[in-house]
Amino acid sequence: MQFSNTNYYSNQDKLSGATNQGPLETVPQDEYGDNILPDDALNFTAKDIGTTTNPMGNTLESLKARIREGTSRIEFSFLGQHKGNSQQPTPESFGSRERQDMRELLKINEMKTSTHAAVHANSLAGFGQRGFNEEARADVLNEIKKAIQFAGEATKGGAITFHIHEWQRPVSQLSSGEGAKFEAYENEDEKATLYAVDDRTGDLVSSISKDREIFRPKFKTAKDDGLAGTKDSKGNVLQENDWIDLQGNKISKDATSKELFNRVPVFDKENTNFKVEKLKWNDLVKETNEWNENHKNQAARSPEEMFAIIEIENKVLQAKGASLYHARGYEEEKRQRDKVLEEYNLYKKLKDSLPPDEQWKLKQFQPKNVGKRDDETMEDAFKRTISSYENSMRYTHESSASADVQAMQAEETIEHIKSSQKYGLEKAADTIARAAIYAKDTYDKNKTKYGLEDPLYVSPENWSVKNYGSHPDEYIEVIKASRERMANLLMTTSKTPISKEDAMEVAKTHIKGTLDIGHLNNFREHFRNDKGQFNEKDFQKWMLSQTERLVKGGYVGHVHLSDNFGFDDEHLTPGQGNVPMKEFLAQMEKLGMKDMIVEPGSFNPTSAMLDTLSYVNSPVYGVSRQMRFKNMREQHFGYNAPGFFIAGAYAPSNDWKPWTDIPLE
Repeated sequence: MQFSNTNYYSNQDKLSGATNQGPLETVPQDEYGDNILPDDALNFTAKDIGTTTNPMGNTLESLKARIREGTSRIEFSFLGQHKGNSQQPTPESFGSRERQDMRELLKINEMKTSTHAAVHANSLAGFGQRGFNEEARADVLNEIKKAIQFAGEATKGGAITFHIHEWQRPVSQLSSGEGAKFEAYENEDEKATLYAVDDRTGDLVSSISKDREIFRPKFKTAKDDGLAGTKDSKGNVLQENDWIDLQGNKISKDATSKELFNRVPVFDKENTNFKVEKLKWNDLVKETNEWNENHKNQAARSPEEMFAIIEIENKVLQAKGASLYHARGYEEEKRQRDKVLEEYNLYKKLKDSLPPDEQWKLKQFQPKNVGKRDDETMEDAFKRTISSYENSMRYTHESSASADVQAMQAEETIEHIKSSQKYGLEKAADTIARAAIYAKDTYDKNKTKYGLEDPLYVSPENWSVKNYGSHPDEYIEVIKASRERMANLLMTTSKTPISKEDAMEVAKTHIKGTLDIGHLNNFREHFRNDKGQFNEKDFQKWMLSQTERLVKGGYVGHVHLSDNFGFDDEHLTPGQGNVPMKEFLAQMEKLGMKDMIVEPGSFNPTSAMLDTLSYVNSPVYGVSRQMRFKNMREQHFGYNAPGFFIAGAYAPSNDWKPWTDIPLE
C-alpha cells in the first residue's frame, strides 16, 4: 500500500538533487523519474571516499561492520600508545591470525587501505617541557613503526598517517600568502615567546617574550672616541658602531669571548658607575639583520638566537670578571708566600746548625715578611704566615678557576645556539625519514610476501594550529626536509650506490603528507585580513589557494575529511560545519585527488561516511539509472514526501502488515 503519488524511494531526502529548487513537482527529472543533479554535483563515489575503523574498539569487528555498511576504502585508526587496552587499542593489540583475517577481508572486498598511528603520539622532534629529548623522539618513532608493521601485515598498503605535533610558536609569525595575518590573541605579535636551544643536548637555554627588554654594558665605539672613518693599528677601517679596545683597535661583532672581553665599558663619572644599554625586540631584529648582512658566508641567525647569545655573553663577562677579580693579586700573594717560605727554610737550617747552648741566638733572627706575636714562637709565626698566604691562594684557585670554567662552558654554548625551529625541524625530519626507510626496507621490498598492492608511505598530517607544522608553509618545510634527509640517508647507507636524483624520487614515493581540511579550518579563528578583521570570503580564498598549492606541489598523498566551526577539531560530518567543503571537494576532484577518508567524531561514527556520500551525490550502483545515497536516507521529518506509513485515525488495523512482514512503526 502506498500513500503518496510520488516516486518515494528516490525523493525521500530533501537534500537530494532537488535542494533549494522549490516544491517537488517543479524538480526536473529524467525519463526514469530520477531527479536531475544540480550543476555543483560532484563525481566522487564510495571507491574514492572511505572512513575509519572505530579507534576505541576491536579493529577486526569494526572492519566487518564497515564492510557491511558498504565501505570500500578504510583507514585503520588507533588511539592507544605503548600497551593498549579495550578502550584504546594499539596496532600491537591484534595478533597474526587477526591480521591475516583483516588482510583476507580486504582482498575479498577489493578495498583500499591506510593506517593512522597513535593519535596522541608526541612531538616527532621529541619536544617536551625542558626542550628536545632523544628518548622521547625514539618513543614516537617506535609508535610509528608499530603502525607500519601492522600496515605491512594486515593491510594492502597506502598511507601511514601521524600528526605533526611539535613545539609552540607564535601564530602571529605566520604568513597568509594573501596579504593578511594570523593572531592567537590580541597583540600576540608584541608579546609572543620564542625559544633557543643547545644543539648538543636539545635543552632549552633561553626564552624571550617579545615585550621583554635585555640589558648589556654600553661599550665604547669608534664614534665615541672620534675614530670613525680612520684605520686602527691592524689596518681595519673603523665604522661608527664598531667596538674598540683600549688601544682603539676594532673588535668584531662576532669576535670570540676572549676578544670581546677587551671591549671598554663607558664610565659614567657623575654616577660613578658604568653605563648600561637597553635592547628591545626591534633593536634585536635590527642587530640580527646587520649581523646576517655582514656574515653571509655563515648560517643566518634569528633574533631569538641573538638574544640567547647576548644573555650568555653577559654571563661570560661576569664569570671572567669574577675570575680576574679573584686572580688579580694571585701572583703577588704567591711571591710573598715564596719569600716567607725561603726565610723559614733559612731559619730551620740555622736552628739545626746551632748546638743547644747557642739556641738563644735564634732570638736575634728577625724575618722581614713575618710578624711574630708575643704569645708564639718564631716557628709558629712562620707556619701561621705561610698558612695564611696559602689559604688565600687556595681561595683564589677555587673562585677564579670555577669562574673560568663557567666562562668556558658559556663560550662553548654560544657556538651551539639554535632556534627551536632550526633544531626541531632537523630532528622531526630525521624521525620521518627513518620511519620511511623502515617502511620501505621492511615491507615495500617484500610486496609479494606481504601481499601489498600499494607502496607503504609515511604521511605526516597537519594538526594543531598553535604548534609548528600545522601551517601550509611549515607543512611544506617538514616534508621537504624529511625527503632531503631520507635521500641523504639512502646515499650514505645503501649497499649499492644511488644518485641524489634517484634517492629523492624514492623519498617522494615514501614520504607524502596527509592534508586534513578540518585542521586547516581551525586557522579561521586566527585569520585577519589586511584591515585587521575576519572576512569569510578572504579566508576561503586563502584556504583554497593553500590546499591547491599543497596538492599541485606534490606534497599531499592522502586527505582527511571532517568539519568544524573553526574553533576546535570536533570532527563533524563534512558539510555540517563552516569548512568550505563543496568548494574544497570540487578542487580536489579537479586536481585528481581521490584518496579521501571521512574521520567521524564522537556522535557520528555510523552516519558520517554515508552522509558524506550523500553530500557529494555519490551513486550506489554504477548502472545507467543510478540510485544515490541521498535516496537511501531513513529519516522522514522535513522530506518532500511522507513515508510508507501513517499514524492516528488513518492507520490501518494492527492486523495489517506490508508484504515485507516489517512491523508498522
